[in-house]
Amino acid sequence: MTKSKILAMQAPVTISAGAAEDNSPPKFEVVAYTGGAMQITGWEHPVVIDLEGMDFSNSLVANLDHDRTKRVGHVTAKEKTIDTLTLSGVASAATESRREVVESAAGGFGWQASVEATPRQVREVAADKKTTVNGQTFAGPLYVASQTTLTGFGFVSHGADDSTQVTIAATADLEEDNVNPKLKAWVEEIGFDPENISDDELSQLKANYGGRQAPAAARQTSSNPFEARKLEAKRRREMRDIADRQIDLRNSDEEEIIAIEKMYDHAVEANMTVDQFRLGIYESTLPPASKVRTRHTGLNSRTVEAAVCQAARMPGIENHFDDATLQAAHDEFKGRIGLKQLFLLCAEANGHHNRHSSEVDRDVLQAAFTNQGRTIEAAGFSTLTISNVVAATANKFIMRGWNSVDQTSMRISRIQNVRDFKTATTVSLTDNVIYEKVGASGEIKHGTLSDLTYTNKVDTYARMLAITREDIVNDDLSALTDVPMKLGAGAMKKLNDIFWTEFLGLVGASFFAAGNNNINTGVATMTEAGLDATYVIFKNQTNPDSTPLGLEPAILLVPTALEGAALRLVRSEQFVTGATTMEGSSNIWANRFQVYSSPYISNSSYTGNTSVAWWMLANPSELPVITIAALNGQVEPTVDTAEADFNTLGVQMRGYNDVGVSDTEYRGGVHADGGAS
Repeated sequence: MTKSKILAMQAPVTISAGAAEDNSPPKFEVVAYTGGAMQITGWEHPVVIDLEGMDFSNSLVANLDHDRTKRVGHVTAKEKTIDTLTLSGVASAATESRREVVESAAGGFGWQASVEATPRQVREVAADKKTTVNGQTFAGPLYVASQTTLTGFGFVSHGADDSTQVTIAATADLEEDNVNPKLKAWVEEIGFDPENISDDELSQLKANYGGRQAPAAARQTSSNPFEARKLEAKRRREMRDIADRQIDLRNSDEEEIIAIEKMYDHAVEANMTVDQFRLGIYESTLPPASKVRTRHTGLNSRTVEAAVCQAARMPGIENHFDDATLQAAHDEFKGRIGLKQLFLLCAEANGHHNRHSSEVDRDVLQAAFTNQGRTIEAAGFSTLTISNVVAATANKFIMRGWNSVDQTSMRISRIQNVRDFKTATTVSLTDNVIYEKVGASGEIKHGTLSDLTYTNKVDTYARMLAITREDIVNDDLSALTDVPMKLGAGAMKKLNDIFWTEFLGLVGASFFAAGNNNINTGVATMTEAGLDATYVIFKNQTNPDSTPLGLEPAILLVPTALEGAALRLVRSEQFVTGATTMEGSSNIWANRFQVYSSPYISNSSYTGNTSVAWWMLANPSELPVITIAALNGQVEPTVDTAEADFNTLGVQMRGYNDVGVSDTEYRGGVHADGGAS
C-alpha cells in the first residue's frame, strides 16, 4: 500500500476576537495532538506520532482543508509535552477562507485542526507486539512515526483524532454571509463546491433552490391555441437548453448523457415546468465529469491504478488486486476512466482547482506531479500523484511487452545476480570433488574446484518514450498502456540482440571447437542418426581431471526451419521404418528433450546465423553454456515516469535494465553443424 507522507492529526482549536481598539485579527489555539493512534488514509494500520521525535519547520501555516491556496493564518507559538502538542496563532490571511473559518466558528460550528507532520523515520509494530509512545502503550499492528517535522495545519470539519475540536470566538463586527446557509448546504449536497462556483452557476442554483422551496408552480397555459403552442415550444426549448448544457459538461460520458436525455423526454411527457426540470437535473444526475471528487470518495492510488487496468482490459487483473479494490474501482469509474480524467483526478487530489474546465494544461500537469514526497493526512484526504499511478500501472504492462518478444534466450541461459557494474568473475562449475575413502585417522581431504574462471559485466540499456499532448487531448488512455508495452518489448529485443550476438559468435571461436570436443561435423542433421551422433559427443564430455562429466542433455536448440523436425523426433512414440508396409520402431528419444527455437538463429543480421545447424545443451541450472548477468538479479526492465520538460506538455516514461551476456561452460553443450558427412 502506498503510504502518504504527511501525518495529519486533528485537535481542538479556540479562536478569540482581537481587541476592539486596535482591530487586531482573531487568534486561535489548538490542542493539536493528544498522543493517540490515528486511522490515516493510505496507511493500512493506525499511526502514532512520537512527540519526542517531532521538530518544527521555520514557518507554520494554517489553511482550510489542507489546501495551500486557502490560507487562514499562521502559527506564532507551539508547546510540546509528553503526550500533547499545543499550537497558537493568528487568523492573519486576507482571504475568503479565513472569513469562512472565523465566521463559521462564531456561528457555533465546531472546527477541528488537522496538523500536518512530515515523517522522516517510521517503524512498524507487528500484530503480536506492544510499544510505549507518548506515555501510552499501544498494541500492534501499527506504525510509529518516530521522527517528524511539523509543517502546519488545516481547519477541517472532521478528522482522525476525535478527541480534538476547534472553538472560535470571532470579532464583534462580523459581516453577514451573502449566501443563505441552507442554500449553501443544499449546493454542497448536490455536488458543487460553494468556494469554487461561477456567478452564472450561483444564480442558476439560487433559482433552482427558490423553486425547490416554493410551492410547485403550475405550467404556463393559455386558452388561445396559438399562444398555447408558443408557450409549449418555449418550455421545450428552455428545457432542451438546460439538457444540452449538462450534456456538454459530461465529457462524452455515454451513460450520463443517456440518463439526461431520458429525463428530458420524461419532463416533456409529464408537463414539468422549466424550473422543475432544472431542479431535477441538478438533484438526479452526477456532478460533471470534469469535477473529480477525490476527497469525498476515499480514492487512493491502488483504486485508481485498478481503474486504469480495468479500462485497459488487462488480462489476469484479479491476480494484481483484491476484490475490494476492484469493486471500488468499478463503482467509481465503471471501467471507463479516461486519460484526461486521470490527470485531473491527481491534480485535484494535490490541491489544484480547475472545476470549470476538463482540459489538461501546464498547471494541471504540474499539480498532477505535485507531492512527489506524498503526504499523509489523518483528516482522510487522499493524495494521488500521476507519477505513482502511471509507474505502478506501467510496470504491469511493461511485462506484457517484455513477454511478447521471443524468450528463448532466457530459457537456455543462467541468470547471474551481480551487485554492481564492476566485472564479475565466476569459477567454473566443473570440479574434482569425487568422494575418497576416509582413513583410520578420520581425516577428510579437501576437494578442488577448477582454475577455469569466467567474467561478465552488466551495462545499462534504456529508452525514453512519452505520453504526448496529443494523447491527452484525444483522451487516449491506451497511451498509458501502449507506451510501457513498447518499452517492455524494446528491452527484451535489446537483450536478445546482445545475447544472440554473443551466442552465435561462439561457433568458430575457441568455444564450440574441435579442441573442446563439443562440435559435431559428421552426421549432424536433425534426424535420428544426427541425434544419436550428437548425443554420444555430449555424453563423452569429461571434467578437467578426465573423469566423465556425467550430465544428461536437456535442450535441443534449433533454428525455426528445423523446429518441426525436432518436435517430430522428440514427441513421436514410434518411427515408421517399413519400406512398403507400416512397420513401427519405438522412439528412444520421445520426451527426452525440451525443444526451443528462435528466429534470431537464422536472421541474416547476425554473424554466425544458420538455418541448418543446431545445439544440444545441458539444463542451464546445472551447466550453462551462456550466462545473463543482471544487477540485483533483475533482468526485466523497470519503468520510471516524470513530467515532460517545460517546453513540452506530456509525461515522459523511461524504461531501463542493467544486463550483460557472456559465454560460460563449453562442456555444457554440443554444436551440430547440420552436415551429413
